[in-house]
This record gives sequence, C-alpha cells and structure tokens, in this order.
Amino acid sequence: MVGAFAVNFLWRGSGHVEYAEVEAGQLALSAVAIGVLAVSGWLGGKLAYRYGVRVADEVAQTAGYC
Repeated sequence: MVGAFAVNFLWRGSGHVEYAEVEAGQLALSAVAIGVLAVSGWLGGKLAYRYGVRVADEVAQTAGYC
C-alpha cells in the first residue's frame, strides 16, 4: 500500500508543471490507493472493536491502564 503512494508521489513529482492538469493514470492510482486504504482501515477497526483481536491479552491491557 505504501508502495502505491510512493509510486504516485514519484510519478507526479517527475513531470511537475505548475497549473498542469492531472493525468488520468495518476488520478486513478490515487483513487485506488485511497480505496484500499479505507477498506483496510475498516477491516482493522472491525477486527479490533468487533472481534476483540488485540496484541496483548486482557490482563496485560488492564495492567497497562492502571
């Protein structure tokens, strides 16, 4: 995922012209990358808050908050 944003950044920076229109490929890559980022954030939230998937067990988490 980070690779898509890095490629997009390098692609846009290589042909930078002030007030130039964004190419269709660049815009499509941005849209796909943002879509994948949104889906992965939604899935991560679902795993953490709905299913309770965590790195630490309940005892370790409780001890950390006290």
